[in-house]
Amino acid sequence: MTGLRLLVGLGNPGAEHIRTRHNAGFWFIDALARREGARSGVDSKLRGETAKIVLDGQPLWLFKPTTFMNLSGIAVACALRYWKIEPEQMLVAHDDLDLPPGAARLKFDGGHGGQNGLRDIFAHLGHGKFHRLRLGIGHPGDKCGTAIRGGRRR
Repeated sequence: MTGLRLLVGLGNPGAEHIRTRHNAGFWFIDALARREGARSGVDSKLRGETAKIVLDGQPLWLFKPTTFMNLSGIAVACALRYWKIEPEQMLVAHDDLDLPPGAARLKFDGGHGGQNGLRDIFAHLGHGKFHRLRLGIGHPGDKCGTAIRGGRRR
């Protein structure tokens, strides 16, 4: 995964969503920013919260869309255009119901697997040729995961 220039975390904005497991992508970006001492700020033209870090000598943008997850594509497309970054140079961290809590998997290309944020990114980019970090949150009703109100995924 050399050549990464943008890390995106998917989640839903707002205080009511901060602790929901579907914000696992936001948690990943927040933890990395905290570890690296990065200061973040909201950039309204990009529709997201941004920070810049240097990791292993390489500059890297951190990005959390301030749109709701199912509208992440427009913010991601704006960020890629603004910073002149190719989708192949991006990693998107997102929750994954099909992985047990705490599990993580890296992937490049492929389908969206029903994940609504990825689905919208695909719609705006026209493809899925970017890196993903799938963060396991377990399936609703699993004894390892927590139930989701109303049984809905997002």
